[in-house]
Amino acid sequence: METFRLVILVLACLSILFGYLRLLSDDNGNVDLNNYRLTGGLGKVLTGVFEGTLDLCAREIFTEAICAIAIYMGVILFVLGFNI
Repeated sequence: METFRLVILVLACLSILFGYLRLLSDDNGNVDLNNYRLTGGLGKVLTGVFEGTLDLCAREIFTEAICAIAIYMGVILFVLGFNI
């Protein structure tokens, strides 16, 4: 049971990391980590998730919507992993 829980928590971490880094990347796919040294780009990620949620409500699939889905799935998997 602990192995299953660990797998779910690792998948949750990977899902959140995928959405986070995809929101921080530019058009070329590069992430300039020097610009996000203090806050980690948290403001950009939160606005990206908000815009992605608006895109999902409008039933449009753009980059922000995919990132929002990945972050939401990671949060759901974390909740499931800690409740098992």
